[in-house]
Amino acid sequence: MNDNLNFYKWFETIASKLGDREISFRKIFKYLDGLPTPIIIVETGCLRVQGNFLDGQSTLLFDKYTLSRGNKSKVYTVDINLNATKVCKETVSNNVEITTENSVRYLNNLYQKFFTNKTKVSMFYLDSFDVDWRYVYPSAAHHLKEVTAINKILNKDTLLVVDDASATANLSQSDPKSKQAADTQQSNNGLWQILKSPAPTIDGKGFLVHEYASHVEAKLVFSHYQAAWSGFNKG
Repeated sequence: MNDNLNFYKWFETIASKLGDREISFRKIFKYLDGLPTPIIIVETGCLRVQGNFLDGQSTLLFDKYTLSRGNKSKVYTVDINLNATKVCKETVSNNVEITTENSVRYLNNLYQKFFTNKTKVSMFYLDSFDVDWRYVYPSAAHHLKEVTAINKILNKDTLLVVDDASATANLSQSDPKSKQAADTQQSNNGLWQILKSPAPTIDGKGFLVHEYASHVEAKLVFSHYQAAWSGFNKG
C-alpha cells in the first residue's frame, strides 16, 4: 500500500529541524517517489541519538518512508558502534534490519546476497565515517571503499547519496577598486569571486566518490550539504 500522503504530512512536522539537510531529503524522497515498489534502502551509519534531527535522523526518515510504500519495502542499516545500533533499534520499526559491523565488510556480504537474489536497491545512503573538514581524505577514502563493495549492484536508477558532501570552490578576493569588484558586489558584497578554473567540485565525505562518478559518467543529481548521483552501470 502506498501511503505517501501520511508520510509527507509527518515529514512537514519535522522538516524545519533538519537544517542544511532539509532540501536534500526532500529531493531524495521525490526521487524515490518515481521508483517502483518495493523501495529498498541501504544505509551505512545509523541514527545514533533519538530526536537529534540536526544530525539527520536518516534511519527514522527512511523507516517512515518505506513503511508508506509497503509491499516489502525495507531499510538495511549498519553501524560499527554498538551503542548506536542499540539506540537505533529502540527508535525505528521492525522494518529496519540493523547490523553492528564494519560497513565495508557488511556491504560486501550484502552485495553477494543481493546479487544472488537479484535484489534491486533503490538507494544507498553513505554516512558511516565522521569527516574532519580540515583533512577529508580518511572519510572520503572510506566511502569510496563502500562504493567499491557495492559497485556491481549499482544500476542506472539507483540513487547514491553521501552525507556531509557539500560543494567546494576556489575563491579569489576581488580588488575593491576594479570594475569586476563592483559587479561582484551586487551579489556577494564584493568580497569574493568563484574562479572558473579549477571548477567547483564535491568536498567532504563525497570527494573521492565524486571523482569516481565523474570518470564513469554517472549523473550528479543534486549537490547541497549532501550530494547524490545516479546513472552508474548504464549497460
